[in-house]
Amino acid sequence: LERGELARRVVHVGCVAFALLLRWLSWPQAAALAIAAFVFNWQVLPRVGGRGMWRGADVARGYPVGILAYPLAVLGLVLVFRDRLHLAAAGWGILAVGDGMASLVGQAVGGPRLPWNPRKGWAGFAAFVAFGASAAALLWAWTARLPLDPGAAHWPRTLGVALALAVACALVESVPTTLDDNV
Repeated sequence: LERGELARRVVHVGCVAFALLLRWLSWPQAAALAIAAFVFNWQVLPRVGGRGMWRGADVARGYPVGILAYPLAVLGLVLVFRDRLHLAAAGWGILAVGDGMASLVGQAVGGPRLPWNPRKGWAGFAAFVAFGASAAALLWAWTARLPLDPGAAHWPRTLGVALALAVACALVESVPTTLDDNV
């Protein structure tokens, strides 16, 4: 992994910490923070060293599509699930942790490629599902104020839904397309 790409992935995964705030925020507050994150990524981050995380295509274009699309994807989750922010948190967990860990593990481990997209591998796909489902389930339970005790009755359902969602998202993310995967 190149230094800039590693930094980009660490920030990508680390931003999920903000999803913990959804436990206390209203949807307008969460939407305002997502908009503020977009403005920060657009106007401030490039001026404080953020250009080091830009990919070659971003430099040529003059702006980083993924870094700008990420907070907009979070905004979309908040707006769609405004009355159920625990579902926005679960989606954010998959977006941040699933996608971020898929890149880190996939590039670090390598291995057999996906038959429908040779640019992606099974190790990254498995990491997307495992880490994404775990993050989604934990953020769902945290935000919905469900018991975090491993023996709590909600876990089979919460984990089952999170796993199904992570598999669906991993499949969509692995489709060969030029669309930014944050979208």
